[in-house]
Amino acid sequence: MIRLHSTMASINGYKVRILLSMLELEYELVELDMYGGEHKREPFLSLNPFGQMPALEDGDFHVADSHACLVYLARKYDPSSRWLPIDAEGEAKVAEWLSKSANEVHQGPWMKRAKVRRPDAIKLSDEEIDARCDHILGLMDAHLAKRDWLALGHPTIADISCFGPISMLKVSGYDTDRWPAVTRWLDRVRALPRAIDCDGNPY
Repeated sequence: MIRLHSTMASINGYKVRILLSMLELEYELVELDMYGGEHKREPFLSLNPFGQMPALEDGDFHVADSHACLVYLARKYDPSSRWLPIDAEGEAKVAEWLSKSANEVHQGPWMKRAKVRRPDAIKLSDEEIDARCDHILGLMDAHLAKRDWLALGHPTIADISCFGPISMLKVSGYDTDRWPAVTRWLDRVRALPRAIDCDGNPY
């Protein structure tokens, strides 16, 4: 049985839950008390010494970090290699956008949501975070104006990873409707078979 250690509110955990749903994989969500610091002490630290969610167990194997979880699930449970291609060019393009997700998307859209949930922990001003959102979404909008998906001609784990935090921007006070190509891309991800919202409900 696959076990995902996270919270329902974790955007990084949400990314992994989306792929688990799309691959129709049964799993157990092991909810952590984030505000109580459960992810900063044992036994969770045995899964991820960095104390960051999520972590995934699959039998005797465990891996931490949302992108590592996405890579593992796609490679092991998607025999078509559609979510994570095996050719050098395709895999590189997916990795390129996973890197953008871990950097620019994390520093803007992810931070926007994090500040709503834990304003005491995020010291950046709203103006700085919004400027970072403007920067990455502007680049993505230009990119997506010419294509349907971020990395390839079909959805990959790059789309899932970036979708997680960007899909939460509206409820965090940032209007993504300003970016029409990004808005259409968000709608395309939501329309994928077995796509779920952050509460685990089908779109």
